[in-house]
Amino acid sequence: MERDFENDNVEALTFKNSSDKPHQAKLWVVASGKGGVGKTFVSSSLGLTLSKLGHSVVVVDLDLSGANVHTVYGMNPSHMNIRHFFEGVKTLQELVIPTQFSRLSYVQGFWDSWTPIDFSMAQIENLVPQLKSLRADYVIVDLGAGALEPHLNLFRAADEKFLVTTPEPTSIEKTYRFIESYVCHSLKENATPDAYGNMISTLRSHRQRTLAKPFSFRSYLKDQTGIHYDFFENLTTSPVRLIVNSARSQTECDLGHSMKSVCNKYYDLGLDFLSSIDYDNAVWQSVKGREHVLIAQPFTPLAGQFLATCKQLIAPEELRAVV
Repeated sequence: MERDFENDNVEALTFKNSSDKPHQAKLWVVASGKGGVGKTFVSSSLGLTLSKLGHSVVVVDLDLSGANVHTVYGMNPSHMNIRHFFEGVKTLQELVIPTQFSRLSYVQGFWDSWTPIDFSMAQIENLVPQLKSLRADYVIVDLGAGALEPHLNLFRAADEKFLVTTPEPTSIEKTYRFIESYVCHSLKENATPDAYGNMISTLRSHRQRTLAKPFSFRSYLKDQTGIHYDFFENLTTSPVRLIVNSARSQTECDLGHSMKSVCNKYYDLGLDFLSSIDYDNAVWQSVKGREHVLIAQPFTPLAGQFLATCKQLIAPEELRAVV
């Protein structure tokens, strides 16, 4: 096949900005409070949708409990996976595997996990710049479930932070716990041990409704001398984006608005309800057939919801033009 060198040159230029600094991909991290909420489905769908919009994308599988991004893309497991990066055998770029879809690649997760796996803080700190230096416009990290410290560190480092829930009570509860953990984790490194301990004690009393007066988390932090406080201001520019997956009714579609209101009322915390994704029986059928549902059924409402979600983040002016 004859290569298009003009396109190659254009692509090369996209990895430099006007100040000739090294390219940095936009880092999107997808997390959840519990497993089974469709986090990998959301990650893979965001990746496919961005690639259809003309962007180069790498999806990185960091689900320690069951890496399966390769499966949802219809790919066979590779003998090379992200373990080889953490062991120092390969660079992260060398582990990028192209899919059959144009502009879409992935890094396979821990597929050969016969022994327990864990991340050290040093490994995570090293991973973040490596993720952003991958040759892509967007890097999407599919995290494992739960508010583990490595998950929270990666979540905090992301340009876009996605938190996936389903309408089930267990998932909703775990989502709130993840948000609480993220807030506390983000404040810990900028607090003295005493101030941090007092904050945790106050939050616990607030949950148990034993405080003597109405509680505002924002006001509480402003009054504390042992906590360097700019967390809420940072959330304005880099908010947590909530996605409600597998919604079966209008009430479930509107769940995100209620969760946003709860976070504002109890923590004075801004949460961006990004979108709800309809339940579609074709999703599990497509996984069974090893063909992603957005490829098998590209013109369904489901595909339209992911298209609107991605455009809302990368080209909101297009949506305003439609309205």
